[in-house]
Amino acid sequence: GPFSGSGVPYFYLTDMEISVQDLEINSNASLTVSLAQTPYCKKHRYDPQNPLCAHIIFCGSIVKVNDSEAGLAKKALFSRHPEMESWPKDHNWFFAKFNITNIWVLDYFGGLKIVTPEEYYSVKP
Repeated sequence: GPFSGSGVPYFYLTDMEISVQDLEINSNASLTVSLAQTPYCKKHRYDPQNPLCAHIIFCGSIVKVNDSEAGLAKKALFSRHPEMESWPKDHNWFFAKFNITNIWVLDYFGGLKIVTPEEYYSVKP
């Protein structure tokens, strides 16, 4: 179901992509997810830069998954993005995950809120 995920962000990547080449040198990265990606902010007439149009910032590193986790990553990604399965095979796609070390939430004026990875992963939908 839509709420049965583990919370681990998975990626389907290729070494042909310039940002992946950068990650091979330094795997540190950040990922921002915003309510602007949903109808919520438009419905409430919040500009995407308004803190009320909340976003979460994950910091950590991108790591290739091992064979035992690749099946889970494949299921997680292809179930939501079925087109990925038909992407060109000669691009040598691989599965990776975001190894989260820091999380910040901006959802109101007055600064960020810190969420630990332990708190994030312990939330039950």
